[in-house]
Amino acid sequence: MFKKIRRISAGERIALTELWKMTPFFLISDGAVLAICGLYGIFGGEVNFGIFTGLLLGNFISALNFYFIGFASGRLLRHKNEAKAHGLAGFIYGARYLGMFAVYWVLASFGLINLFTALIPLLYPSFYYKFKAIFNKSV
Repeated sequence: MFKKIRRISAGERIALTELWKMTPFFLISDGAVLAICGLYGIFGGEVNFGIFTGLLLGNFISALNFYFIGFASGRLLRHKNEAKAHGLAGFIYGARYLGMFAVYWVLASFGLINLFTALIPLLYPSFYYKFKAIFNKSV
């Protein structure tokens, strides 16, 4: 009658906690990107809905990518065979990026997203940790 609830791994728990901590940084960064795109539109560029949909999709894919990194690391740490775990890590890495860029390519080819604003959120976790190290002197 009741489905068994899957326990989340330590890697998943850490990824979700870190995503929660990064949420204000994501929102501030999105505001900055939208302001820059708005200024570009005011001073001679063209602004369309693809900028906004690209930014939304980019945020979603960036968060999903970060979660899958935690998910994969939690699963790979339990492998007893190091060579097998290393090969599986390479496969997961390749499959994750191949799937992500396939989604980007399809949506950009139909003109539904602006590829520039969709790819920017992938850099947010990197920027977050760099700023955190600079301002807090710890990671």
